[in-house]
Amino acid sequence: MAPGLIHEGSCVRRKIVHGRVFVLKNDAKGPIRLGWSDFAAGRHVPGGKHTWFDGTHAELLDRVRAGWAKRKPGAGRSDLTQVVIVPVDPAGFVSSTVQVDETTTLHAVFDRRQSHEDGFVRVTAAGPREEVTFASVVLYSAATLEENDGTRSGDFDWEVVCLIAGPEETEPMDPLAMARNMLEKPGGTYAEYTAREFAESIWYWAARAAARME
Repeated sequence: MAPGLIHEGSCVRRKIVHGRVFVLKNDAKGPIRLGWSDFAAGRHVPGGKHTWFDGTHAELLDRVRAGWAKRKPGAGRSDLTQVVIVPVDPAGFVSSTVQVDETTTLHAVFDRRQSHEDGFVRVTAAGPREEVTFASVVLYSAATLEENDGTRSGDFDWEVVCLIAGPEETEPMDPLAMARNMLEKPGGTYAEYTAREFAESIWYWAARAAARME
């Protein structure tokens, strides 16, 4: 195969690299420009309190490109036009969670994701981070990022917004994040969730806490 060409099913795509952006060339649909959002770039940093990838931004985008054909609609979405979740190779990912039980000492801190967003109580726990068996990347379309007075970080069609890594193939969205979206609070993008989706999220996250940073 010629350098720069990749096979995805019956399609052949040309990969063009522009700094932090990967352009997937598809003659039928035109180029798809992928990049990192400033939010994700500042949040998912190696050694931090959130999930991180022990590689470069370009390497992560390369994995997104490789898994693009397997993308699924994000939570609360019915199609692939707004938010997608792309499964990726989990090697090099570090999770952000600690599984808790009756022996775990919990700590509560008041936190906020960004300065313009509402604050909330974050529960943390010391202990080993959960093993990573699965990983995926959440990307928002350009139009979705601009909802609710949001902004884009570059001239991309899709931007990386969140990294997910842990022991479960399908990790429910945090219930607070779901509420932020559904209520259109600052930092959220509107989506509707079912009562079951909220219940499954609460049940999953009731057994976990964010890894405590000393």
